[in-house]
Amino acid sequence: MMLDGAYRRTLLAVADAPLVRGFVTRVGWRLGVARFVAGESLDEALPNLRALVGSGKGIVLDVLGEFVRDESAARQAAGRIGAALEAAAAFGLEPYFSAKPTQLGLGVDPDLAFELATGLAEAAARHGGHLCLDMESSGYVDATLMLFERLWAAGLHDVSTVLQSYLYRTPEDLERLLALSPVPAVRIVKGAYNEPRDVAHQDKADVDRAYRALVYRALEGNGKVNVATHDERILDEVGAFVRGAGLESDRYEFQLLYGVKPRLQDRLSREGHPLRVYVPFGEDWYGYFSRRLAERPANLAFVLRGIAG
Repeated sequence: MMLDGAYRRTLLAVADAPLVRGFVTRVGWRLGVARFVAGESLDEALPNLRALVGSGKGIVLDVLGEFVRDESAARQAAGRIGAALEAAAAFGLEPYFSAKPTQLGLGVDPDLAFELATGLAEAAARHGGHLCLDMESSGYVDATLMLFERLWAAGLHDVSTVLQSYLYRTPEDLERLLALSPVPAVRIVKGAYNEPRDVAHQDKADVDRAYRALVYRALEGNGKVNVATHDERILDEVGAFVRGAGLESDRYEFQLLYGVKPRLQDRLSREGHPLRVYVPFGEDWYGYFSRRLAERPANLAFVLRGIAG
């Protein structure tokens, strides 16, 4: 189990090297980025999105980007997300979007991030959509939760956020969200950033154990739980639990990543579970792509086969 954590940390460290970033950015689409990223624009992603919706699955749209350095860049990023939101609604797609708070300037000015997130949340609500504030590396957790709570207190309840099971602090953060009224939806993931040992579990078994505990505690807490994992054992356990407990389908949702285990996605959908596919697109795809490779050696093997031809 420790080898899984070592693999992830090593690959993320390598991905940060300028030479590696430069090479992959130049040739990434030939290496298989399209398996995990639906396109560099909404227009490019549209056929894939329509295929997913046509098969009965929901979607989460993510205009890729993160860690802007100034107000101008944050406003440009919010503008791109807003334009994609309006275009998705015009195309007849549910405008359910995920955005990274650092895209919206959280690292520049929390008030700026609140302003931009408010505009996006209001636009999504006008079209019957949703905005999820994604969770990033551990240094941004407090600021992200504060931003979410400000939106919630302002009455913007078509908003959710994300918690990561590999962080030691997450059980307390979940209790913080469950104490809100009404109880918000929360997306629970395992975590994909390169976190130090004093902040996060390093052993996969510990991360999985924490994940299960968070999901079941959230289900007890009367909110909606977005179960975001590709771990088939956990998904089957949760599916059995919600059916055994007689929970309605609006209490949970399985959320899986575009391009990862599509046959699993089809099976869960056929079994009648509410399911949504997280579909990233955009030009700023490198960080997202490298985290997908770090999750599973099989993902890296797919890319290496592309290099070998």
